[in-house]
Amino acid sequence: MHNTNNQSDHKSQNWQPEHWQWLAFTELNLRFSQSRQLIQRWPDISELFYEVDLSSLAHVLSDQQLVVWRELRRVDLKQHLQKQYRWLERHQAQIVTWHDPEFPESLKQIDDCPGWLWVQGNTRLLSDPGVSMVGGRRASPSGLALAKEYGQALASAGLTIISGLALGIDGASHQGALDAGGDTIAVLGSGLGEIYPARHAHLAAEIVANGGALVSPWPLFLEARPHQFPVRNALVSGLSLGLLVVEAAPNSGSLITAKLALEQGREVFALPSSAHNRQAQGSLGLIRDGACLVYSPQQIIAELAPVLTGMIKPDNPAAAAEKDEINHHLSPQLQQLLNQFGYDPLPVDIICQQMALPYAKVATLLMELSLLGYVVETERGFERVK
Repeated sequence: MHNTNNQSDHKSQNWQPEHWQWLAFTELNLRFSQSRQLIQRWPDISELFYEVDLSSLAHVLSDQQLVVWRELRRVDLKQHLQKQYRWLERHQAQIVTWHDPEFPESLKQIDDCPGWLWVQGNTRLLSDPGVSMVGGRRASPSGLALAKEYGQALASAGLTIISGLALGIDGASHQGALDAGGDTIAVLGSGLGEIYPARHAHLAAEIVANGGALVSPWPLFLEARPHQFPVRNALVSGLSLGLLVVEAAPNSGSLITAKLALEQGREVFALPSSAHNRQAQGSLGLIRDGACLVYSPQQIIAELAPVLTGMIKPDNPAAAAEKDEINHHLSPQLQQLLNQFGYDPLPVDIICQQMALPYAKVATLLMELSLLGYVVETERGFERVK
């Protein structure tokens, strides 16, 4: 048996992907602190699984985890895990460990970060700039419309939309990003092989098919359980630059996610709503307690601007490169939008009517003109400055 003090952190990096998979496939639900201790002390996977006296693991594992470990000792592990290996191959999913370059640095900063993530889809998105969007499952029609609208506008601006695949606001946020042809990440409260809720299995498949990603720290076939959702919520906020609460009732899980986001040092935004909307009372409470009240997607972009510089993509990259050139270097659509402005500020809804374009498209164009320095947003709408 190896002495803990003689083991260095690089030993864990010498593990092959299948070694991490063996730990991750089990239903031990190890946190990073636990897996790190195990791997440092027993760099030989065979010794760890088959030879170590389980009493020596008591200082690392819980009683429940030790029970699961004893059960694993009674089976042929490689044979036992064939189902998981077949699922991975069929669904083109992979494990991303703490030591892999794809593992997001933003998550390493949060408390009790997992030692690995299962990812189906585009792993690059894990480190791309993103905004988390959360809200109630029993959302109002206006809340669902706002979630979809903001998801479209923020995704069109090049931000990855991150949410939890739940019914209501989560699903509408993901759908908004997909409708805009943008990127979205769904963080699950279950294993990748047990999509929850089942009603969103089609949405999950659509996310993967369109270049997005499904993410889970749980064993592949672990069903959703109540204690797993706080972990899911911490990952949703931890992957993002900021969190937008679209519509949240009092005492909802979305408020817990907002609290986690604040603890993680993330910006927290909230949309206002009618005082009579019971589904949004929690959102109003957040605003009362200091969350940033937002009234347009561009405001979120502006608030995050210091960390977004050079990250977001305009509709017309050539125009961005020529921001100091004269107006005829703008794209025709941007020039058409700029021509709508006179001497007075214009509200977004009026611009939508004048150009006969949907809100999400106009919002994206306005954001680009703002970044190019042609317009600024005021309390009365957008105003041309050059």
